Amino acid sequence: MILCIGSEIRTDDSFGPVLAEKLKQTVPRDVTVINGGTSPENYTGVIRRLAPTHVLLVDTAEMGLTPGESRLVKADEIEGFAISTHAPPLGVIVEYLSVASRAKVALLAVQPRSLEFGDGLTDDLKNAVNVIAEALIEVLAKRHDQIGH
Repeated sequence: MILCIGSEIRTDDSFGPVLAEKLKQTVPRDVTVINGGTSPENYTGVIRRLAPTHVLLVDTAEMGLTPGESRLVKADEIEGFAISTHAPPLGVIVEYLSVASRAKVALLAVQPRSLEFGDGLTDDLKNAVNVIAEALIEVLAKRHDQIGH
């Protein structure tokens, strides 16, 4: 499962929702993509019910990197990240999902250029969303082929 997070009215914070739309029609059928918007906690019941083995959260995070750079963050390292524009903190959501669904949970954090109010991603994140979407599609297709679906 991929849970994409962000605000569609705050430039680069819309990275998650934009990625969700790119992935929805292209991932294997056994992968669920959710646009969690600014309230990812609203989807914890759905995630628990679907009982995925893995949950990848995608969100922007201030990491002091070049805009568009990303990092894969393990569940136990999420607490130290300055995550975008929502509450409760992702650390709380990750802990709940890890216990309630027994899934392995990680965060794909992407460095924003701007979180100002406005429409659309900055050029750095437009490029990053395409690169990350292609990479996730490729990894999921390989995994899908390896398990024989």
